[in-house]
Amino acid sequence: MNKTFATLVCCLLLSGCASQWVKTRSNAQEYTSARAACETQAQQTFPVRNEVAQRTKYTTYYEACTKKDDCDGEKTRAVKKPEIESYVMDVNSESRERLFTQCMAQKGWESKLQWP
Repeated sequence: MNKTFATLVCCLLLSGCASQWVKTRSNAQEYTSARAACETQAQQTFPVRNEVAQRTKYTTYYEACTKKDDCDGEKTRAVKKPEIESYVMDVNSESRERLFTQCMAQKGWESKLQWP
C-alpha cells in the first residue's frame, strides 16, 4: 500500500510541473533574441557529435537441466548471459545545454519550474 501511494504521489508531482524562462533582472535582453544568440553560441561551441557507445545487459535464459547438472530437482535452471548493446549518443549534449543555460543567465534569464 505504501509503495503504491508513494508511486502515485510521485506521478502527480511530476505531471504538473513545467520549466519556463523568467527574467532575473529588469534590463534583461529580449527573450527571443537572447535564446537565438545562446542557441547559436552553444551549437557552434559544442556541435552535435554522435558516437557509438556500448553497454552490457544481462538477460536471463532458461536451460534444461541434464543429469550431470545440479539443479536441486528442477527441470530447468536460470542462466544469465551477457549481451552487448550498441547505441548512439551525442557526447556534447550536456556541455551544450550547460553553455546555453549560462549564456541565458548572462542575458538576464533563468529557467524555473512552474507549478500549475
